Amino acid sequence: MKTMVKSITALFFTTFVFAGTVTIPNGTVVPVKTSGQISSSQFTMGQEVIFNVAQDVKIQGETVIKAGTPVYGSVQESKGGQMAGIAGKLVISLNSTVAVDGTNISISGSFSNQAKSEVGATVAVGVILCPLALLNTGDDGLIPVGAQTRAITMGTFEIEVE
Repeated sequence: MKTMVKSITALFFTTFVFAGTVTIPNGTVVPVKTSGQISSSQFTMGQEVIFNVAQDVKIQGETVIKAGTPVYGSVQESKGGQMAGIAGKLVISLNSTVAVDGTNISISGSFSNQAKSEVGATVAVGVILCPLALLNTGDDGLIPVGAQTRAITMGTFEIEVE
């Protein structure tokens, strides 16, 4: 019985001796990347989009946010390509991620893309050669696979690390 108590006590102290608290300061950079292609034709305003942390975020040599952790964002603007060559646009704001101890971390950042406008060329061809050219649809706003951006933490967070 004494051996069991000693073992449990040793395990308890070993677990908590090496655990500590690290502070993630306001404005810490969190690299974020896409895991798939995102198009303005796929999403509408307000929808949630999930990205990933691109690489470990370390403070004082301790990993506080692991690479691959989900990053949650929301669509702020989404316009598909329209007739007459009007370009599509996509803007997604980054809102939060999760630290190694499960703490929700508020972040700020965004992904955005506006396709190249073809309005001038489409109208010129439509007026000069063929009015059917005005039916040409512009490209959608597109964020490619593996695109990266930086988000920053919004506030100070105390994180338990092992």
